[in-house]
Amino acid sequence: MSMPRTDDVLKGRLAPGESRTGRVHRAGRVCQSSGCSTVLSIYNATGWCWQHEQPHAFVLQAPRKRRRDARVA
Repeated sequence: MSMPRTDDVLKGRLAPGESRTGRVHRAGRVCQSSGCSTVLSIYNATGWCWQHEQPHAFVLQAPRKRRRDARVA
């Protein structure tokens, strides 16, 4: 196997700024629904567990596939 030439290699650098980290919330929080003692995850931004959270719109943030790529899958 031959080594790539220097003009065939892609080079890059990270964008300036801090890396994006997940938002965390206080540990030990309990569901706000009366009678529910489910301890919430530190990543759960709401005050309710999955059973008691009210339905809301959900926006999926995922990369879109091109039509040509979608037909193959």
